Amino acid sequence: TFDLLSVRDNEHLKRWEALFEQSEIKADQSRRDCEAAVFAGVPESIRGSVWQLLAKLGRSESGTDPLLPYPELIKEASPAVLNAVRLDLGRTFPMHPLYRDPCGTGQKKLCNVLLAYSSYDMEVGYCQGMSFLAGLILAYVEEEEEGFALFVDLLYKYQLRDNYKPGMSGIKLRLYQLSRLVHDHYFNVHEHLNTYEVTPSLYAISWVMTAFATQLPFQLAARIMDFVFLQGIQAIFKVVLYIIEISEKEILALRSFDELINYMKEVVPEKISASFEYNVKAIFSNDLSTEMRELHIEYKVLNEDMAHANKAEYLETKYELLKLQNKCHAHQITLLNKELQQCRAEKRALLAESEMRRRGEDVGESLIVMRDKKISELAREMEILRNENESLRKQLRKRYREGHVHL
Repeated sequence: TFDLLSVRDNEHLKRWEALFEQSEIKADQSRRDCEAAVFAGVPESIRGSVWQLLAKLGRSESGTDPLLPYPELIKEASPAVLNAVRLDLGRTFPMHPLYRDPCGTGQKKLCNVLLAYSSYDMEVGYCQGMSFLAGLILAYVEEEEEGFALFVDLLYKYQLRDNYKPGMSGIKLRLYQLSRLVHDHYFNVHEHLNTYEVTPSLYAISWVMTAFATQLPFQLAARIMDFVFLQGIQAIFKVVLYIIEISEKEILALRSFDELINYMKEVVPEKISASFEYNVKAIFSNDLSTEMRELHIEYKVLNEDMAHANKAEYLETKYELLKLQNKCHAHQITLLNKELQQCRAEKRALLAESEMRRRGEDVGESLIVMRDKKISELAREMEILRNENESLRKQLRKRYREGHVHL
């Protein structure tokens, strides 16, 4: 278990109380004194106030003032965010007394802070992992709205917000920096992990995104957060390097992917808990800020080179695609020409057939005219014959009456 030597409240309370008063007068001196005091220890009873003081004395960058009052920010959260937050509440420090009860004030406060942040920071909204940072803060800052303000400071001032940006650009940078730091400080471990394809994205992503709150004991995570508020995100990288340092022999002795992953996830928490407070000075005294800035620049240059390489590759691929499309189009044109010639031949055949039909219709019309004419002539002849027949009959009847004809 974590031996929290720094919780010697009687030794440190007066020192911190003096620092709270001094910070109002001498900010620069307060920063130096606060650094020494954090190394010496932070009493549990005033940890929230210490974090607020460190955030106040820390970097100048911060989020913008909320456009809406805190209660309104909570109400503005979307139903989708509310559902996502509710799903994560039960997974956030489920054994901690403050968050154990699903209907308790702890979970209600945590839910409100996360909903308010999703409305405050529309670009990021809510992401998994945030609940552990907010939960850690609310365990030490009793006033909910003050906890929200400190949560905003943590994400903005100390660049943890970048870890949650869409597209994961921030966390990709952090994992690159971490991989290069391990390479530069513990080359053999880096190469051994690479041999078994164990990359930081497999074992360290939750460490970086939640400042170890998901895997280490609660009080140890809070102690690491002391140094995050003091030194920024580099404090997290210092802890990772410490883990590699105290685990180097064991890591190099492991010979499989599964063994290495299991060691990082299961053994490391116990190993670091036993020795952490005794080595605080060694862990956090070195400065990684220059290395991290250089690695940030290196990452940007590599990304730009990759973008250019990707652009050239894209243009080459597009050129080949256009060539293929052109070839396909040429083939289609040939087929269409053949089809056009066939259609023209069919058209000529249809015109010829139509002409023949037309001529046939003309002949038929002539025959009909001739037939009609013949019928008319026959009708006239029949009429003449009927007339002649009628005339003969009249002559016969006349002769009969005259007695010339014997019937």
